Amino acid sequence: MAERTHVAQFLEEVEMTLQGAQQVFNDSQRVEAGDLEDYTKVQTQLQQLDDELDTLLHAATPEQRDELYRAQLQVHQMQNHFILKR
Repeated sequence: MAERTHVAQFLEEVEMTLQGAQQVFNDSQRVEAGDLEDYTKVQTQLQQLDDELDTLLHAATPEQRDELYRAQLQVHQMQNHFILKR
């Protein structure tokens, strides 16, 4: 079973990463292409988060699983935005 504090900290990390990813994505939508290095770095971070979420989902309680699953859906949605953009 995953520790409640670990899950809460990880979900906070997911939220912060998603906010940063949204900013990089928004920057890339402007007339300039944005920084390709930042764009690629964020895609890597999102994939790492997704991998960690998969691991945590297997060790989580049913209540934690629900919250982690919603976070994973947000990560997948952001990944899709990045893929469709480029």
